Amino acid sequence: MSDHAPVIFISYRGSDEPWAPDVLYQGLAAAFGPEAVFKAGYDLRAGDDYPPVLERMAASCRIMLVCIGPRWLTAANAAGTRRLQEKDDWVRREIELALRSDNHVIPLLMGNRDEVVVPAPEELPADIAPLVQRQAFRLEPGGRLRVTLPDLAQRLCELVPALATPKPVAATMSVTQRVGTLAGRATLVRAPEEFVSQGDFAQEIDSVSETGDAIALDLLRTEGS
Repeated sequence: MSDHAPVIFISYRGSDEPWAPDVLYQGLAAAFGPEAVFKAGYDLRAGDDYPPVLERMAASCRIMLVCIGPRWLTAANAAGTRRLQEKDDWVRREIELALRSDNHVIPLLMGNRDEVVVPAPEELPADIAPLVQRQAFRLEPGGRLRVTLPDLAQRLCELVPALATPKPVAATMSVTQRVGTLAGRATLVRAPEEFVSQGDFAQEIDSVSETGDAIALDLLRTEGS
């Protein structure tokens, strides 16, 4: 997918499942090439005048993946007002621009079925309420990530054939394990070597557990998945 403008825009809220958008970006960049995927945290440079860049990308990228985790709907500002109710909220503005441009806007549910669902129309501002009428896709964590991420890449190809045929995502990969501590508890991370080599994966994992409970984050397929 070289010599082309980005096709896929990843819309996310940093306080909601912080690990998920980065893993999503790494997987799609591996499948289609990094130039095909836009994520503000990777593509905005220091000193960029970001509002026009975000507006242009949100309107022009043919696919927008709206990352919805457990806190996406309820995230609030210091006064307790839901962020989505603010007219200048960037997540809201990005979605509104993509819907108005008639792009493929996909609610991407980041979590298990008992944790994350598509919001009801009345829970969203009117300008982005049509989001709930778009067919959602669920990116399941843990072992299921190895199945659902390649499936997502294939479906994006079907939506926009200009995307190159995706390379296998997590089909064959070397594995790394990291053991560390989080809030004083043992933490085990098993992940594809490709993810670790493209950034500080340990930093991306630091905020997975807010409770301080011991966790084992496994981004590889488990037996039977």
